[in-house]
Amino acid sequence: MKRTNSWFRFFVQNRRLLLLLILPLIGCVCGMVLYGSLPEEWAALLPLRPVEGTLAGVLSDWLSTRFQPICLLVLLWIAGLSACGAPLIVCVPVFWGLGLGLYQACCLQDGPGGWLRMALMLLPAAVLELVALLMACSEALRMTLLVAVQLLPRSARCGGLWPDFRLYSLRFLLLLALLLGAGALDVLLRLVCGGMLSP
Repeated sequence: MKRTNSWFRFFVQNRRLLLLLILPLIGCVCGMVLYGSLPEEWAALLPLRPVEGTLAGVLSDWLSTRFQPICLLVLLWIAGLSACGAPLIVCVPVFWGLGLGLYQACCLQDGPGGWLRMALMLLPAAVLELVALLMACSEALRMTLLVAVQLLPRSARCGGLWPDFRLYSLRFLLLLALLLGAGALDVLLRLVCGGMLSP
């Protein structure tokens, strides 16, 4: 009985985090289902490719892999400054999971080699990226609630959001650094493992 109560207390105390964890899983499942209906031209863009060993190739791959997550991070930052940004904030993990699900489905169609490629070249950087985006979602939800409170009549807390905004922006800069680090890990893994794991 005590164990049941402790689990219930855990779910109640962490309900927002658990909800945010479920959303990318929903996106992953949708992405894997959607992969079968993609045109061949689109599916051909998905396979993981090894990185060229040159400095230009490494930088090019690093920048190209960071485009989508950085756009999502900026979108979360802007949505957090809106009083009605919560629906958009909730959609971001689903959209991110959709992209990951497409890549997973592409890897898994190659059998055991695809599983190995996914485990070594896709998931480590994806987990780090997911952590950064979920932290950004949580922070954006906190900020959008603070902004919404300002609009309520007879609000107990009105004005004085400048310290919260500075802390909000600082946290997003740290999350940006984490996303850039995830990109570096992604490129490093594909640089090291790409040759022996290429299909």
